[in-house]
Amino acid sequence: MKKTLFVLSIAALVFASCDKNGENGKLKPLDATLEFEVPSVELVYGEPATISAVAVTEATLDKVVLKAVKKSGETYEAVGEEQPAGSTELEIKAEFFADSKEMTDIELTLVAGKQSKSFYLPASVTGEPQGTAWINDAVTLYPDKKVAHNVNDNVTYPVENTGAGSDTKSFFSMHGIKIGDSVEHILSLNELLEVDGLNASMCWLNCLEKTDAQPKEDGSLTYIGGQRGYMFSGCRKASLGGGTTGRQCDVANYSGHMLKDDNIDYDFSFVAVNGSWIGEKYDDAKYKLVDRIWLSAGESAETNLEQIKAFWALKKIQEELDNSKLGVEENPTSLGGKTYLRRWTGAGQTSTSAPAEGLRAGDYIIIRSERKENVAEGAEAVSKYYYGIVQVLQMPDDSGLFTMDSAKGSWKVMDIQGCYDFFMKPSYFAIKTQCEILK
Repeated sequence: MKKTLFVLSIAALVFASCDKNGENGKLKPLDATLEFEVPSVELVYGEPATISAVAVTEATLDKVVLKAVKKSGETYEAVGEEQPAGSTELEIKAEFFADSKEMTDIELTLVAGKQSKSFYLPASVTGEPQGTAWINDAVTLYPDKKVAHNVNDNVTYPVENTGAGSDTKSFFSMHGIKIGDSVEHILSLNELLEVDGLNASMCWLNCLEKTDAQPKEDGSLTYIGGQRGYMFSGCRKASLGGGTTGRQCDVANYSGHMLKDDNIDYDFSFVAVNGSWIGEKYDDAKYKLVDRIWLSAGESAETNLEQIKAFWALKKIQEELDNSKLGVEENPTSLGGKTYLRRWTGAGQTSTSAPAEGLRAGDYIIIRSERKENVAEGAEAVSKYYYGIVQVLQMPDDSGLFTMDSAKGSWKVMDIQGCYDFFMKPSYFAIKTQCEILK
């Protein structure tokens, strides 16, 4: 009997210990009042609004948290993610993103130690999601070797439109493609061939030779003369298959599948934002603006709220650097852009000028995609633009590839064998981008 009473006493002690913060371990009610600046708010989905309120309490606040909730009877159900106010002042001014179309109220919770109290501001939400976002700080791309095909190796592949294909991850899709149950952005040629190039945006490659020519009788290759080395290229047939790009093998026909211009991210473009190493061409204000946007886009886009915030942050690229696309008529900004971007320009033997460095680790690259939308049946398509930023983290050291060419005399060119040895070496990037919502 004594043993039983002892066990019961221990159980009661444990229960009392667990419940010291309130019934069933819940936080105790906080003695506080709160008055919102307005009686209700109208919100736009995916956009921020400033929520202002004044709290009155003797307690020291540890945090203030906002959340989208849905009222049912006398209870509230969470339908959004927690959004810390970022300040614990009693005069509250918090940025709140409408992250749910179901919400009926904003819940604002004051927390002080082991006490809390929630208040509710009626809210209505209009608008639709404008896009999503993708963030990856560990993107690895490999410049692929020549892909063997009937057009460049008819001994191995004597049948027209046959070839080896490739599983090398050298392509990037800004909007992604669905593979199984997931959306993938880092892709191989084989994966893109399965969807005939759908949403292919850019390729990381090593420019060296034409890849649509059969080997010469002596076994030598047809090298590209003026350009050489690492570069980004858009995925148009004219870009990848261009005479100074050399990836004709990627836009060939493989058993009835190919990267079709009608499917790819056709109007995809690049703008380099170089660091101070570029010298007189360095634009300090532009670089710092892009750096601020990069940081404000966050470190992850796994949750709906993170995607909303990243998408919103990246909108600043258009608003600040490309607002001519928004219809601004007075002193509009125009981003410009190219369908390719080179690590070096003019590094080949037939170049008429000395090699010029175009990219280094630490540089940013702004990427832009133009998508066409029909606003109404029979109406002319309207362009919608999506923006992203690539940060160059690390590329293989190619400084040792340059040798003096006796014909040039005054400058070095990239050695053919040295350039060839740089195929398949990994390069590292971080990417934060807006994406179209896949249907």
